[in-house]
Amino acid sequence: MSGILSDNIGRSSGLVKAVAAAGFTLATEQATTSGTSVTFGSIPAGTKIIYVLFEGVSMTAGVDLLVTIGDAGGLETSGYISTGMIIDTSSASNQNSTAAFLINVDSGARIVSGIMTLALKDSSNFTWISSHATKGFTDNGGYGGGDKSLSAELTQVSISGGTFDAGSINIMYQ
Repeated sequence: MSGILSDNIGRSSGLVKAVAAAGFTLATEQATTSGTSVTFGSIPAGTKIIYVLFEGVSMTAGVDLLVTIGDAGGLETSGYISTGMIIDTSSASNQNSTAAFLINVDSGARIVSGIMTLALKDSSNFTWISSHATKGFTDNGGYGGGDKSLSAELTQVSISGGTFDAGSINIMYQ
């Protein structure tokens, strides 16, 4: 019996080491203290999940954050089915987009921290699903999701919407 347990532990340990070696890649953080867009390119073939990480991101006007994806042919700005909602203690706000995955930011004073998950759902049609959860002020949060099919394998992600004035964004992918 102890030989079986020892053998299973050895195999588990090997599996854990293999999974750790094949972990996520963290890109280089991009400041969002100026400019109108941040693009992460050179995402390798075979990527199946991307996390877009927002820390203290704000813009000079109350415009929505727009996350676009693209392949080697460029970023795509149509064909999205996306919604973003903000809920706070006194109201709710909903926005939809066909031009990007949308994070609703209904105020220029809102500072967004949170995560958007982009997951490959269908590798034959290059269909990506988005889901996000964010914090804007101390009394509200945002969430939403969407889907988009590309014409080829994803190679880039871009975040835009207005003029950035604070924070940073990074991606992590596998």
